[in-house]
Amino acid sequence: GMAMGPMALGDLVGLELFWKQRQAAGDMNKQTKTYYGPYELTDWLCEKGRFGLKTPDPSIKANGRGVFIHQGRDKYVDPEVVAKMEEIRKAKGITARKVSDEEICERMFFSMINEGFKILEEGYVARSSDIDIVYIYGYGFPPSKGGPMFYAENYVGFQKILERLKVYDAQAKERFTKNKAYLPIDYFEPSKLLQACAAKQGTKVFPGQTLIDVVLKDFHKSSPGPGPFSKL
Repeated sequence: GMAMGPMALGDLVGLELFWKQRQAAGDMNKQTKTYYGPYELTDWLCEKGRFGLKTPDPSIKANGRGVFIHQGRDKYVDPEVVAKMEEIRKAKGITARKVSDEEICERMFFSMINEGFKILEEGYVARSSDIDIVYIYGYGFPPSKGGPMFYAENYVGFQKILERLKVYDAQAKERFTKNKAYLPIDYFEPSKLLQACAAKQGTKVFPGQTLIDVVLKDFHKSSPGPGPFSKL
């Protein structure tokens, strides 16, 4: 698994980072490839001055307070956060349900892999291993799995990722079209390059090659992206 989860990472980096960027932009619903909603919970924390590890709360002997209450090396989810989550659920008309570990992993990692495919597709990175190296050394992706793109090709399979993304994309679109309390998202929308790789799954490649890079070369011949590496 990853060294830490996204909520713990948010507390470490500072929850106010993208909150302040959206304030500066004058659009608190703004979404980019770097940050996206839902924002209700983290905005509430930032309005209360609880940015994570950088904001201690002496009243409860916490050396940091955000999603978690941090006390020394220990941390636990703030009970006020749990209560606020329930308040937000009611306001948005959400019925809580059990979510399996498998679904959590698919939603987090398959969307990440999908964005990797989109970056390759657009020509902003030369090869799939470049993404893998960044995630292993920059974000703590488990080295034993080789990085997100290697993991997609050698552990999960493109067809399964594509199939699950279609399910999550349909669910997401149904939510934000029927319930205006949801912001629109597109990170589950399958990449065209992923679809091309899924169609070629099982094709043999030479040692040292990846099927992603082989398909990418042909993909750019017919569909060059805006990035510099699509022209190579």
